[in-house]
Amino acid sequence: MSTPPLVSCNLGTVALESVLYGIFLMLSGTFMYLHFTRAVAQRSGSSVIRKYITPVFFGSVFVTCTVTGHWVMTIYRLFDAFVNFHGGAAPLLYYENIALTTEAVKTAFLIATLIVCDILFIYRLWVVWSYNYYVTVIPCLAVLGLCIAGPGIVYKLTQVATGNSVFISSLSQWIQVDYSCTFIHEQRVLATIVESAALYTTYVAFFFGCYQATSNLQYVAVDTLGTIAGIAFMMINVRVGLGWAQQAHPSTSSGIPSRRVHTAQDRSYVMQPVAVDISKVVQSHDDMGMPVGMKSELSV
Repeated sequence: MSTPPLVSCNLGTVALESVLYGIFLMLSGTFMYLHFTRAVAQRSGSSVIRKYITPVFFGSVFVTCTVTGHWVMTIYRLFDAFVNFHGGAAPLLYYENIALTTEAVKTAFLIATLIVCDILFIYRLWVVWSYNYYVTVIPCLAVLGLCIAGPGIVYKLTQVATGNSVFISSLSQWIQVDYSCTFIHEQRVLATIVESAALYTTYVAFFFGCYQATSNLQYVAVDTLGTIAGIAFMMINVRVGLGWAQQAHPSTSSGIPSRRVHTAQDRSYVMQPVAVDISKVVQSHDDMGMPVGMKSELSV
């Protein structure tokens, strides 16, 4: 089976990643706007820092930095290959040399993006399942494996001899472990967060299929995988910010919930014609980690 030329794949990667990066920035900016708008409108007694600096916000800023860093390295390598390396006369030799420092740095940005996105997907899963820790056990183990395999790939890249490709056995073993951990994690999350995790999971499967087929298309897939993960993550954040996503509810199932909302049953007794208005305020938290006050009224 013929495979697309390596240089052509890298040129296509620059165009595709730039388009996806633009989509990511749009979603990231929308999330930031919705986040600060909600924080400003929040009337709870929480501190200013707690309202603005939530786990999801902090993770979003980090993901934005790593996705941006990866895109910058892609553009830098383009100019390096066609301008600096041998006067731009040998771009194929440049892209074939995976032991270059620029390749290791670019891969490090990718691994950091995948790890943080997976952690935040687990956080979302934990919230949707009413803060039940049991449902996060398998995804956490998968992310732990990714935390080991990911840096292992970066290290192996720095040790590869010039002229070797990413399909050699010393790298292939680490890449397969990395893929397996990501896929297992996303399958568990997919059952709950279908709207965006499906995009991420499908793209991971596409990358691994290209890699197993030793196709140069895997270069396109892996270089855009981090941006796809960022887009999937930001899609969830925007949906939550718009109030379209599933929210956490009090749960009585087995587990170790970190917090529960307790309510008392209201009873009415017919004694004489009276009118009673009962107002009840329940303090809870949404899946952005921000306190939410929900007021309900019952007229008897």
